[in-house]
Amino acid sequence: MAKYSQFPSDEELGTLLEEEPVYSVYWDSESLGAGADLEQVYRWGDKYIVYLSSDENTTVYASLLEAIESNELFNVGAETKEIDSSELSSDEIAGHLRIVKGNQCKVLINGEHWQSCETGKFHKI
Repeated sequence: MAKYSQFPSDEELGTLLEEEPVYSVYWDSESLGAGADLEQVYRWGDKYIVYLSSDENTTVYASLLEAIESNELFNVGAETKEIDSSELSSDEIAGHLRIVKGNQCKVLINGEHWQSCETGKFHKI
C-alpha cells in the first residue's frame, strides 16, 4: 500500500470535501442509535483521498482501487444501501464486492439494482 507523505493543507482538504467524491458508499443500519453514514473517496490530482465517517484520519493512495480495497469499501452487507462512482462502472464495482454478513444482499450501484446470489457474486436485477 503506497501512502504518501504529501497531504493537502486543511484549506485544500476543506475545498476537496466540498466536491463530489469519485466513489461513495451509503449505509444505513435501520436500527435506533446505530445510524447511517457515507464513506467517500475523493480524487486529489493524480492521487485519491479516503474520508471515512468513523475516522478523522484521511490517507492518500496512488489509485482508486487501492483506496477502496485498503479501506474495505468493497465489503457489503444488508446495511449497504448504495454505491456510486464516477470512475468505475457498475459491472466493475459488482465484480469486486464481497458479502461480509448474511447470505444475500441487494445494493444500488450507480443507480442500478444489483443482488448477490448464493455464490456471493452480484448480478443486475
